[in-house]
Amino acid sequence: MQDRSNLVGIICLSLLSSPLLHSSPKITPSFKNDVLPVFMSAGCNAGDCHGAARGKDGFMLSLFGYDPEGDYYRLTEEQFGRRINVAAPERSLLLEKAIDNVPHSGKMCFDEDSEAYQIIYDWIAAGAPRDEEATPEVTGIRMEPEVIELGDPSQTAQTKVIASYSDGSTRDVTRWCLYMSSNDGVVQISEKGGKVQAARAGGAHVFARFARFTQGSEVFVLPGDDAEFSWNPPKANNYIDELVYAKLQKLRIHPSELSSDEDFLRRVTIDLVGELPTVEEYHAFTTSTEPDKRAKKIDELIAREDFAELWTAKWGEWLRLNTDTNVGGGFAPKAGWVYFHWLRDQFIEDRSVGEIFHELLTSSGSNMRNPPSNFFNMLTQGPKPAHVVGMDVAQVTLGIRTGCAECHNHPFDRWTMDDYYGWTSFFTGLKRKRGREVAENLFSYDIEAPLAKHLLDDREMPHQFLGQVAPDVTGKDPRRVLADWLTDADNRLFRRHMADRVWLHFFGRGIVEPVDDVRISNPPSNEPLLEELGRRFAVDHQYSIRNLARDICNSSTYQLSAATNESNQRDNEFFSHAQLRRPRADVLFDCINIAMGHTPRIRRSDKTKAIDLFQGGKGDNYNEYFYSTFGQAPRGSVNVSETSYDTQLSQALHMINGGTIDYALSRNQSIVPELQRQYPDDKAAIIEQLYIRGLCRKPTEEELTAILADFPNTGHTGIIKNYLHGVLWGILNSSEFMFNH
Repeated sequence: MQDRSNLVGIICLSLLSSPLLHSSPKITPSFKNDVLPVFMSAGCNAGDCHGAARGKDGFMLSLFGYDPEGDYYRLTEEQFGRRINVAAPERSLLLEKAIDNVPHSGKMCFDEDSEAYQIIYDWIAAGAPRDEEATPEVTGIRMEPEVIELGDPSQTAQTKVIASYSDGSTRDVTRWCLYMSSNDGVVQISEKGGKVQAARAGGAHVFARFARFTQGSEVFVLPGDDAEFSWNPPKANNYIDELVYAKLQKLRIHPSELSSDEDFLRRVTIDLVGELPTVEEYHAFTTSTEPDKRAKKIDELIAREDFAELWTAKWGEWLRLNTDTNVGGGFAPKAGWVYFHWLRDQFIEDRSVGEIFHELLTSSGSNMRNPPSNFFNMLTQGPKPAHVVGMDVAQVTLGIRTGCAECHNHPFDRWTMDDYYGWTSFFTGLKRKRGREVAENLFSYDIEAPLAKHLLDDREMPHQFLGQVAPDVTGKDPRRVLADWLTDADNRLFRRHMADRVWLHFFGRGIVEPVDDVRISNPPSNEPLLEELGRRFAVDHQYSIRNLARDICNSSTYQLSAATNESNQRDNEFFSHAQLRRPRADVLFDCINIAMGHTPRIRRSDKTKAIDLFQGGKGDNYNEYFYSTFGQAPRGSVNVSETSYDTQLSQALHMINGGTIDYALSRNQSIVPELQRQYPDDKAAIIEQLYIRGLCRKPTEEELTAILADFPNTGHTGIIKNYLHGVLWGILNSSEFMFNH
């Protein structure tokens, strides 16, 4: 009898020693809090196993356990007596397959002596009970330490993950988490146990997922040669530099030197107005001795209408301003035209981005007479279900991709199915009908429309802001309630994302990259910078793009050279040097023609610049091949990546022998004949002018000597013109011309 009592005591102590059970007074494992974590850590409910949309080998679990009730049913009732055997737990198919005792298409999940096996065994032995209603639920996790600093690439660190529960208890769940790194090239983390191993110097994040929560720690891997690091950066001009430099100094990355006046002038002119600087602007700027000439040039460019034209083109792509000759769908060219010009007027007036979006989200009426009412129809390209509208609105305004949460909780972010369908309810009342004209559509909102229904249990979901409580929309247009919350200066989600879209334009990458994929598992490369940039944009600048652009361009960070040093040559995310950036297709097209002194033919438009076209290059049959080859957005989705900046062989071939340059040089007058008349006896002056027009610099002595050495020894104007066309062709085909640097 005494032996039996001792045995019972040993079993109880064994159960209580489990990290998943030690803080709970219950001996029987909890299905949600103990069994499901085993499935997650073993990969059973992952997307490539039984967590797939259709399961695997006839057995399905919800992805990462988002539907505990469904999982319990499928284990215990769907095929009663097959998957679990309460009379002989060790003979349960669930355990037999997990330890590879019977054929299993997946890997062996754990062995018979493991803690994971024991938890499931004990749960089955107890009768595989359903959790009581009062069973605490996970309310969050934290990863410790929040910041990990490794002195050199050979060091390691151990993380710890603590889960918090609704009853106030906490548990160490380190061994039951899934782990990943934002950059395996810098730091790796073990799949089991969360051990961090540095790979090389740099910065990254590591993440842990448990239940429906993901949290991370920032990791700094230092090069290990502190004695050789000397910090002497260019002068910090504003808050941007202070925050960028703080991160760089922590990483022992020294920023590059400031760019030359020539590089700065070309860079800032392309970025602010989408053009190359003129020869006159070049001479005025480079010969000026004013200490604040860069700030004055920035102010001058920002004040130009071209600045607004450039941002109209960008937002025209992001908002999917697109028309169709099949006018019945609400995409009549006239509707697109008035929408485009309304948007253009907003940027010319430097209207607050918050005010613009407030009007877009709340507008009703005719798409012809009230241009902002085109917003929802253009954004989704036609009448789409409310959940599609919700996904596009979330991505374009907040940078959040909610699509994963339509069918399951987001596997790499905090968004749940409740969040998804609560957000969708804001858009269920959108209505449209035909107007008096064939091409006219009338848009409205029905505040009595049914709410969105949850996919799992068909219950109606009240309106809910993402990550927030449900607002009171009684008797109100829910769109207005949404717009008030969304565009409020205190809304960190909106202000940070809008600021990052502006930052993206000037640096070629967002602080969050991709800029419209904001999630916990894709953190900003510089969190303090993004936070302050968003706050300044919303609070100090009242969402003025001009003012934020001024802050950015005046920073030393923006003005750094593209030439790297030993410490920053591998950096492409912390803004320690300028990146080589190919201009977008319409800007590049305009720059090519400006350099040639050529006015291009643009079909179906009286415009002479591609950046001014109201729906990109659509309809411009003369130049559409150029636009598509150089990555102009087809406007098929709201993804920022629709605009491509990639370099391809087809682009090089078109520049070499395509019609864009060939037509201007061989069949039309370019700048060359004019320069021949202006400098009839000064070959060097003509070459210098061509260099300044295209590259915003004079030729080097070596370049000038080489060009003059092959200059035709003839007085024939035509032969000389052809040679100079060849020089200009060479400039346009150089990498220096093709990239903003």
